Amino acid sequence: MAEDTTPTEYEWTLASFTDTIHLGGVAMWAWSPSRRLAQLDGLCREFWGTAETVVPIDELFAKVNPEDRHGMMLDWHASATDPGPYSFDFRIGDGSDARWVSARGVGGDTGQVGEWVQAIFLDITDRKRAEEAEHLLTAELEHRVSNMLTVARALTAIVAREAKSTPNFAEDLSRRFGVLHEATSLATRSHKHDLGDVRLQNLAERILSPYRDGANVDVAIDGSVTVEPGRVNDYAMIFHELATNSAKYGALSGGGTLRLHGVIEGDEMRLTSDEGVAPSKADKADGTGFGSRLLKQTIERSLRGRFHRTIDGSGLHFEMMVPTE
Repeated sequence: MAEDTTPTEYEWTLASFTDTIHLGGVAMWAWSPSRRLAQLDGLCREFWGTAETVVPIDELFAKVNPEDRHGMMLDWHASATDPGPYSFDFRIGDGSDARWVSARGVGGDTGQVGEWVQAIFLDITDRKRAEEAEHLLTAELEHRVSNMLTVARALTAIVAREAKSTPNFAEDLSRRFGVLHEATSLATRSHKHDLGDVRLQNLAERILSPYRDGANVDVAIDGSVTVEPGRVNDYAMIFHELATNSAKYGALSGGGTLRLHGVIEGDEMRLTSDEGVAPSKADKADGTGFGSRLLKQTIERSLRGRFHRTIDGSGLHFEMMVPTE
C-alpha cells in the first residue's frame, strides 16, 4: 500500500515559532533608546539571569563581563544609528560560568518598530569555548616546541664541550635526546587521554629501564607524587643524570643497587637516591661536571627547589626537595 505523500498545511503559531528558535539558542528581545528599557523573552531572561520581562538597559550592561563591557557598549551605541546589519559578541558574567552571546540585528530605523528596536541574542558559548581550547592548545604547543629546541641546543653544546671523541659525542647526545622523547611521549599521552598530571613513579621507571640489566634498581615513589605535563622534561633530565652518573661512577657501574624513593612531606616533595658502598672511582662524581650543573639549573631555577649530594663510606646519596605548588 502506497504511503500518502499529500502535503498538508502547517499552521505556524507564535508559540511554535518561539519554541523552535529557542531550541536553536536564539533569544528575542527589544529595547527602547529613549527610555533605556529592554523587553526580554523567556530564553533571554535566562541568558541575563533575571526574572523580569522589562528591565533597565543599564542593569544589563552591568552584567556584561568587565573585559568585554567597553567594546560591547561602543558596538551597541553604534547600532542605534548605523542602518546596516550588526553582529558583536560578548560574555555575560565571568569565570567558568560566563555565557557567550552574539547580539545580532539591523541598526538604525530599519530594525525599529515604534519606540522599540527589535533584535536577537544567539548563544555561542560552545563555539567560543572550543575556540579558546584550540588557542590554548596552540599556545601550549608553541611553548613546548620552543622549550624542546632550547633544551636540545643546550644539551648539544654541553655534550660537545665534554665529548672526548666523535662516537662518544654521538652516543651521549643520542641517549639524552632519547630521554626527551620518552618524557614527551608520557606528557602527550596524558593530554590525549585527559589523564592530567604524570605519575613520577611511571616516569622514573621508564627512564631507568635501560639500566636494569645486571643491576638492582628499586623505584618506590608514592602514587600521590605527580608532575604536570609542562614539568615532565625537567624530571626526566634529573632521573637521567642520576642514572648515567651512577652507571659511570656509582653502584650501577658494578652491578650494585640504586634505590630511588619519593614522598610528599607537607608542601614539598622529597626525592632521594641512595646507592650501595661507593666504588673507588666515586670521587669523580663530585658535582663539578656538566651533569651536576644541569641538575642545579633544573632543580633550583626551573623547579624552585634545592638539593645536595654526599659521598661517604656507605655510598652515594642524593636528596632534593621541591615545592608541590
